[in-house]
Amino acid sequence: MTTLVLPVAEPGGLPPRAFHAVPRTIYRGDPHWTPPIGREEVDRFDPQRNPSLAGVRWRRWVAMNDSEPVGRIAAFAPVTSGDAGHIGFFESVDQPGTAAELFAAAESWLGGLGRTEVTGPVAINPRDQIGLVVDGFDRPATVLTPYNPAWYRRLFESAGYVPAVHLRSYAWTPAMARSGAAEVPRAHHRGRRSPVRLRPLDRRRLAAEARIIAELVNAAFNSAWEFPPVTAAEATAEARALAAIVDPSLVWFAEDDGVPVGVAVTVPDPNWLSRRIGGRLLPFGWLAALRLRRRIPWARFMVLAVRPGRRAGATALRLMVETHRALVSGGYEYAELAQVFDDNATMRGMLERIGAPVVRRFAVFRRHIA
Repeated sequence: MTTLVLPVAEPGGLPPRAFHAVPRTIYRGDPHWTPPIGREEVDRFDPQRNPSLAGVRWRRWVAMNDSEPVGRIAAFAPVTSGDAGHIGFFESVDQPGTAAELFAAAESWLGGLGRTEVTGPVAINPRDQIGLVVDGFDRPATVLTPYNPAWYRRLFESAGYVPAVHLRSYAWTPAMARSGAAEVPRAHHRGRRSPVRLRPLDRRRLAAEARIIAELVNAAFNSAWEFPPVTAAEATAEARALAAIVDPSLVWFAEDDGVPVGVAVTVPDPNWLSRRIGGRLLPFGWLAALRLRRRIPWARFMVLAVRPGRRAGATALRLMVETHRALVSGGYEYAELAQVFDDNATMRGMLERIGAPVVRRFAVFRRHIA
């Protein structure tokens, strides 16, 4: 069969619903795949709802065999990164020819904008969902982490892409209260002597709290791989997102004489919920969602950001320990600390000291196109 790659939302192309329908074809029968809830993915491509699209040019394509969708890809060209472009939302059947056609469409468009290097998978920007799973296919993804078949790595490498960045995810379980027990009293003792104080999220002022989180993230990660600073608009959108899923006991701020110096953000994992309702809110999925929302036993550790300084390591450990206690108190059964860059020796050392095992590994791939 001949593969035809068609643009999405362009003259002579396919409607956006064709793009969003592809994953259900690829993952049909896969118990570990998490379908997006409702319009979640649709909204990610709506500039009115997703401020991360500001300052980014983007296009999408779908691969068709006869009338059957067999793959898709999106390309992103941030206006602030002159030579680099990203590809993301990639899905494909296990056919190198189909994948090659998708890569060619995205690369041709990016090359026409003067981009000479392509990295991916990156879902819009490197602060979002990035990488392919390359090890750890035995479990579903937590929110905003990738999930893909094992053959995707082969498709990327067959098209000339090479791994450029490596990441890993660690697992938390209540058993770590025993395996990492020595760290808890040590961190508590240091905390009693430190002028840094911890406080939980104030849900009554989510917008202000989201701005503090954004400022701390920007300070902590300004030298991280291709890190784009969080904008004010994105912080506002984050406040709306937090309102929907936040458990205030899982968000902790560190303050030194009243000045924010660190934050740890963990959220109940909506992917756990989506798998139980099949991603469909209608006709009756919303009833199950309301019933299960407060019973989610999984969580995703989203952010640990500490302003650089002489107490950064101790502050980070105290935030981790407080999060650990909150997870235990809240009855959570599993949390994933994702995605930690392989070269982040400080974070890796801290997690390994408290007994967290590595459960998934990821890679971001790169290809020069000119």
